[in-house]
Formats: sequence, C-alpha cells, structure tokens
Amino acid sequence: MKKLLLILFAVALAVPAFSMRASQTPTESASVSGGELKTLPPIKLQDLDGKAISADGLKGSILVLDFWATWCGPCISEVPVLNKLQEKYRDKGVRVIGVTMASGEANEVKPFVGKAKMKYTVLMGDDDQAYDLNVIAFPTTFLVTRDMKVFRRYLGAGPRKAAEIEADIQKLLAIN
Repeated sequence: MKKLLLILFAVALAVPAFSMRASQTPTESASVSGGELKTLPPIKLQDLDGKAISADGLKGSILVLDFWATWCGPCISEVPVLNKLQEKYRDKGVRVIGVTMASGEANEVKPFVGKAKMKYTVLMGDDDQAYDLNVIAFPTTFLVTRDMKVFRRYLGAGPRKAAEIEADIQKLLAIN
C-alpha cells in the first residue's frame, strides 16, 4: 500500500511538468542569445515498419522534431497544431516529424497514429537516446535548420509554444 501511495505521489508531482503551458516552460535559442547553433546529436530512428531511417536523409529541410509519447496527454493535444504546421509549410521545405519515445513497439504505435489522425511523419526514436538529446519531458520539440543545427528547443504544450514555433519557422525561411 505504501508503494502504491508513493507511486501516486510521484505521478502527481510529475504531471504538472508534462502539462505546463509553453509560456511556463523554458525555451532555448542560440540565435536569440547570440550563441553558436549546435549540431543536432546523431539520432537513431526507425519508421513504423522497423526500417532504419538515416538522419542524414533529413538534411535540406527545416525540421520540427516533436518528441512525444502515446500516453502523454499534452503531446496528443498538439497533434492538430502540428498537422496545421505540416500542411501550411510543407511546400516551403519544412517537415514536421513526430518521434515517439517510451511508447512501446512500432506495432503498438502504428494504430495509435491513425486514431490520433497524425498527418505528418511519425518515427520511432531510441529511448536510450533521451539523455543525449536532452529530452527531459514530453513533449519536447526541436526546430532544426536545413544543415541540422538546433535553432531552438521548446518544452511542454500550449498556444504560446505553437505561435513561437511558427514565428521561428518564418525567421528560418527568411534566412534561406
């Protein structure tokens, strides 16, 4: 019984971190602070059929990499926003990619993608890489330049985050 109470207490403490509005969560941007943009660390990705996807194949597009989990309510609430970004900017060289982590096997994720009506590419990430990628909460979203540099990292979900991502996409499109 004590273990159950401890687990419930831990979950109660963790839920606010996963459901905070973007305005309450930190974002990082080297471009805003004047620092050098860092290269996105190597990522191990697979499609939903188990085929390895090379991160090098993603070069040349501005990427919105959204790290999410099937059990994460705030992650699912972002699906319509990410669908709109994909639709609006697809012809301008922007790709939205959902990278699922901590969600089981591809055969478990695949039906979920259909139910959630995700209209952008969904790939399986390697759970062991969360630390390397600095994914400390879900959702964590990276905006990545065409040459695979991290322009900005966003934590949490909410309308402010969506507006910031879109404004930053427009900045990157204006540069190129």
